[in-house]
Amino acid sequence: MATPLLNITELASGQVDQYVTANEAFRLLEAAMAGRLTVDLSSDANYTLVTTAGSEEWRDKFLTITDSGTALTTGRDIVFPDEDGPEYIFTNDTAQTLTCKRSGQTGVAVSAGATVRLFNDGTDMVTGP
Repeated sequence: MATPLLNITELASGQVDQYVTANEAFRLLEAAMAGRLTVDLSSDANYTLVTTAGSEEWRDKFLTITDSGTALTTGRDIVFPDEDGPEYIFTNDTAQTLTCKRSGQTGVAVSAGATVRLFNDGTDMVTGP
């Protein structure tokens, strides 16, 4: 079983090697509270945050999107997974507007150079207070 918001594996009753599960939980909690990730977009396309185990981009609290190669020619979507994840401090370090959203939703438009607080409200990404 896993926790509902951060999807952290819970200890099982009588589990052998509980330290493995606990250490994984500590790493995930650290990412949610203080993790920093920078994604440098290399193509002129929407970007979906990686959800593959061991390289989940959606778990980091501080998320910066850059475009060092100036690949973007227009605004793009940054698609967050359908996970009730952490609060994000999102920085758009590109020259285009980025829309942070869940797949199929409208999301939040973040202007070039802006930093905003984002939350997943269970349906879509929204700005925080």
